[in-house]
This record gives sequence, structure tokens and C-alpha cells, in this order.
Amino acid sequence: MTLALSLLCIAALLFGMPLFIGLGTLGTIYQQTNAAAIGTDSFADMTRQMTVIFSDPLAKLTGDQSALFLTIPYFTLTGYLIAHSNFAKRVINLYLIAVRRVGSVGTFGLGVVCIFIAALFTPLTGASGVTIVAIGGILLPILTGVGYSNQRAVGLITASGSIGLLFSPSLPVMLFGIMSENKADINELYRSGLLPGLVLLLALATVVLLHSFTAKTAAQASELKVQLDAAVFSARDAIKLGAELAAIPLLYVLMHSRFMVITELGVFFLLYYLVLEVFIFREIGWSKLVQVFEEAIAMVGSIIMIIFFAMILTNALLYDALPGKMFAFISQYIHSPLTFLMLLNIFLLIVGALMDIFSAIIVISPLIIPIAESYQIPMLHLGIIFLTNLEIGYLTPPVGLNLFLSSLRFQKPMSEVYKSIIPYLVALILAQLLITYVPWLSLWWR
Repeated sequence: MTLALSLLCIAALLFGMPLFIGLGTLGTIYQQTNAAAIGTDSFADMTRQMTVIFSDPLAKLTGDQSALFLTIPYFTLTGYLIAHSNFAKRVINLYLIAVRRVGSVGTFGLGVVCIFIAALFTPLTGASGVTIVAIGGILLPILTGVGYSNQRAVGLITASGSIGLLFSPSLPVMLFGIMSENKADINELYRSGLLPGLVLLLALATVVLLHSFTAKTAAQASELKVQLDAAVFSARDAIKLGAELAAIPLLYVLMHSRFMVITELGVFFLLYYLVLEVFIFREIGWSKLVQVFEEAIAMVGSIIMIIFFAMILTNALLYDALPGKMFAFISQYIHSPLTFLMLLNIFLLIVGALMDIFSAIIVISPLIIPIAESYQIPMLHLGIIFLTNLEIGYLTPPVGLNLFLSSLRFQKPMSEVYKSIIPYLVALILAQLLITYVPWLSLWWR
């Protein structure tokens, strides 16, 4: 009966049941299974067990760790403000003007600019799919104009949409730090993610470089010239872009100097971009600001609900000491940490394709962390491996979230999106292997 109910719940999730309802239901089913297994039949005993499982998520959301959860709405609102501004257009026009003045580097240069913009957007919005939706329509015609086929352009934008989740102020990094119960300090995680994040960027740039050797047709060269001639970047645009970009190094300085705690940083940068985009640049009017807040609050509400019910499922699993049981089973067959890490990579890629990153961190990390500690894997290194796998999981067929968002945004069949992503996905997986088996990339600063 338990297995049947669980499979029914999973099937309902695949057919559109809200994720938080599914997680809460699975947690309740598992708790009832535990109660039956240990002979807890009385209503009082079952109520006591349910109280234990439900009380921890409430304590984390309202107690000592509540301040960390407050960072989620602050940085999400900031990301949506930037996404609705003309920031991306200014970066692209700056590149086109530079190309016009110093000579064209064409396909390679603009591809790298696309990756760079995505790497800035993704950590600010906290969800990579927002990057595809926000800037995909801007980048696609420009990329096809400089020599990309439509398929390659869609592939690059889709792949770039999952880049940047290791850089501050990425919400998944904060969330992993919270779920590790501060075994992995959030500021140290950001520091550890710097080189691995750059390795992932370099992997995509390498694919773009190889593509740049493909000769452009005369028609494509002519279309690029039209874009170059039409590009406008005024002194006012330079001032605006400088003010927007100045916030990024300022964020790193304030964060790593510990002048502000992470919650204060969230408030500071929300106010910074609110004043900049709404009151000084006036690119976001009041009606548009309402739309921005509606979209951001909907995202925040979804994240918080998922976090709460995912914690319930996790607590039900932990109540039954599942990590210890998993380690006892695994240790019979796996004795090498290197083998464990390889299997962990495969497992997390599958998880990243099936679950959103927030749910995956909350549900899976408490189960994996004790096992990884048993193999003496440094917590910061584990965090980077965990996050990069989930980041790549957004692109893993057949059900990676970014694949669906890209199909919807560009009105392409899923089969075409799958084909477009293959070279980028291969490059990212190779980069992931490098990050996994060269711990220095995560721990270089220690």
C-alpha cells in the first residue's frame, strides 16, 4: 500500500501536482510507514512523531536561521529589477561598438558576451530559467546575425542560462550553507565556487571558440555589419552600465570583509538597484514595478513553500536514520572516495534533471552530507560538487528544466532543443569531472 501510494503521488507530480503538495504527501506517507514499522499504533504516539517531523522546518523558518531565509526575497527582487531593466542591451551594444571600432572578432566575441551576461543574471535571479526568459529574446537575433545557426544559438542561450549559480549572491549557495548547518560557511562557499565557476564558463567559451572557426556566409557577414552600424552606446549608457556593474565588486568586498551580514547585504542591494533603475534611470515605471514585484513575490512564495514541505519529507527520512542505512549499504560495495564521487555525480545529474535546485538541496543534501563525511570529503568541496551537478542537471535530457523553458521561450520542439544542447552539455560534464577530481579548484584559498 505504501509503495502504491508513493508511486501514485510521484505520478501526480509528473502530471502537474504542485511540488509542495507532493513533497508534503510523500513525507506523510513515509512517516506513517515508520510508525507502522516500529509498532506506533496509538494516536498519541503518531501525533508526537508528526510533531517532531513538522517542528524542525517551522523552527528553521521562524527561529535562529530565519534571517538567512530572509535573503531569498531580497536578492530575488533585486534580480528581477535588473532583468526588467535595459542592462543586457547596454552590455551587447557596448560590445558591438567595441567591435566596430577595433575590428570584428565576430562569432567568438559575442558568444562570450552572451555567457558573461548570463553569468551575471543567473546568481542575481536565483533561478537559471529566468535568465533564458529575460534575455533570450534579445540575444537570439544577434547571435544568428553573427553567424550562428538558429540551433546553435538556442543551444548557447540554453546552456548559458544555467551558468553562474556558484557566484554570489546566488541563493542555492546560501541554501546549501543553511542545510549543512554551517558546516560549509556561506562566504567560504562563494570563495570556493569562484574557480569552479570560471572553469564552467571556460568550458562553454571553448565550444564557442571551436564554433567560431566555421566560416560565415556573405549574407551572415552582411547581417553582422547591419547590427554593428545600428548599435548605439552613448555616454549616458556608459554611466548607467558603470553604476550597475559597480555593485558587483562592491558586493564581494562587503561580503568577504564581513562588514555586512548576508541579510543586510540583501537589503542594501535591493535598495541600491531600486533607486538606480526606478528613481535615477527611470527605466522601470510604477506599473512595471508592480509587475516586477508580482513576479518576484510569486517566485519567493513558491520557493518558501517548497522549502517547508521539502524539509518535512527530509525530516521524515532522517527520523528513520536513512543516511546511516544508505552508508551501511554503500560501504559494502564502495570503498574508494573517488568511486563514491563518480556515483554521486551521476546521481546528482539525475536529481538535477528531475527536481528544481531548491528542492534538491533541501531534500537530498541532508542525506548525502553524512555519507560524504564518512568518506572524509571536505564539506566545501562537497558543496561545490553538489551545486555544479544540479546546475548542469538543468540541461540534462529528457526533463531538465531549462530545456522546457527554452522550448517554450523560442517555440522549438524538444527534440531540436536536445540536439542544440549536446556540445555544451558534453563540455560542462567534462568540466564537472575536473572540478570533482581536482579539489584544489575548490580549496585553493585555504
